[in-house]
Amino acid sequence: MDWKADDWAVFERDIIQIKEIREGGACSVSDGTCETSGMLLDRLRPLTLRNKRTIEYFDFYYRELNKIRGERGFNFPDINRHFSDLALRAMDGPEEDKGPCEQAVEFVQQARDYVPVIQGVQLFR
Repeated sequence: MDWKADDWAVFERDIIQIKEIREGGACSVSDGTCETSGMLLDRLRPLTLRNKRTIEYFDFYYRELNKIRGERGFNFPDINRHFSDLALRAMDGPEEDKGPCEQAVEFVQQARDYVPVIQGVQLFR
């Protein structure tokens, strides 16, 4: 994708606006509240209805983890990265591929059962 400043995109599980693109692939993005910068261009996806629906799906299941007793001890940095990777796989793959979506649901179910390692991710810090 040929990105430019002021384009809207999907990053992680948020809708963002590209604020600046620098030499070498670095950029700054903002969701209106927080600004992030770094080598992010390869993690941006176009803002389409499908991609918006996808990030909302994964964000819903990610937030479900907050309803589990003991969630304060969860390894949220790695879990966050895992859910973002699942969302990228879902956006990049064919719409019929439900694998990443099913993995998000399974992750939450296994977290409720306090399985120590889920899909290669340590549940607790």
